[in-house]
Amino acid sequence: MSATIPLPALSAAPSRPAGRVFSGVQPSGLPHIGNYLGAFRNYIAMQESNDAIYCIVDYHALTSTHDGELIRRNAHEMALGLLSLGLDPQKAVLFRQSDRPEHTDLAYLLSTVVPVSWVERTPSFKEKKRGQPDDVNHALLTYPVLQTADIAMYHARYVPVGRDQAAHLELAREIVRAWNSRYGDFFIEPEAVFTDSPVVKGTDGTQKMSKSTGNVVEVFAEEATIRKQIMSMVTDTQRIVRSDPGRPEVCNVCQLHRFFGDDYESVWEGERTARTGCVDTKRLLGDRILDFFAEARERRRDIESRPGYVEEVLRAGAERLAPMARETMREVRARMGLGRS
Repeated sequence: MSATIPLPALSAAPSRPAGRVFSGVQPSGLPHIGNYLGAFRNYIAMQESNDAIYCIVDYHALTSTHDGELIRRNAHEMALGLLSLGLDPQKAVLFRQSDRPEHTDLAYLLSTVVPVSWVERTPSFKEKKRGQPDDVNHALLTYPVLQTADIAMYHARYVPVGRDQAAHLELAREIVRAWNSRYGDFFIEPEAVFTDSPVVKGTDGTQKMSKSTGNVVEVFAEEATIRKQIMSMVTDTQRIVRSDPGRPEVCNVCQLHRFFGDDYESVWEGERTARTGCVDTKRLLGDRILDFFAEARERRRDIESRPGYVEEVLRAGAERLAPMARETMREVRARMGLGRS
């Protein structure tokens, strides 16, 4: 049975509230601890004091996969994960990008003021070009323009990002300035909110934790799977035998103890003095991660027992944004001379 989600009104676009936050999240399926530490915990904190909008960016996912069923399933899983981790649809808007078609309309109109050289220089395009040389599609090149449209559509002022994303947000600011200079001041130049979030290394100890590289520790997998993922983590490569002193500053497992538990200094000291071994430290991390996410895992089971709830949240979120999106497009089209006068 579908749930009905009662939602408070969102302030209209013309008021341009000072604290509006927007962020998009790739539909990569089941969340992992890198997602949580790098972004999701900040989303949940920001919903308490900001006008917050969070978007499952399934249009963007099409730049790297063409499996429609996979995108649909992953978008659902990511929304389910966010809700389970504490995102509250009473406090923040959660919606699916493709449920608001105005995004692609605005992206095209913004693209008319964007030189090709701007999008060719973006770090994401260069990285993806190397990573998928056989599928360097047009959408991959224009990804930053759609990203700008996502933000500008709702007149968001703040975008929480890691410092590795600063160049992408600066391009969004350039695009907004270019459009405003031609058609008059309308869009807000978004500002980066550099969150105190680590770049979480994966189980391989070298690359950023990512589903695409398979080096993740999942939040909602079975307990045995989570423990197996943690036990596979690379630690201090110079610590060969148990009696060798460890270097917690370079050990990925030790670094994660900073976020799960309040006595990481004690854990680190055990490694430095060889009082504890890598296996001990991994087992303790597994216990703490499972304990930390126990409430979220229980909330997920509750949500899964309510068929249709996740889709209803996404639908309600998109509907809640409809008046704002339509008003933005009405003004943009009028200023650009489109449609009837």
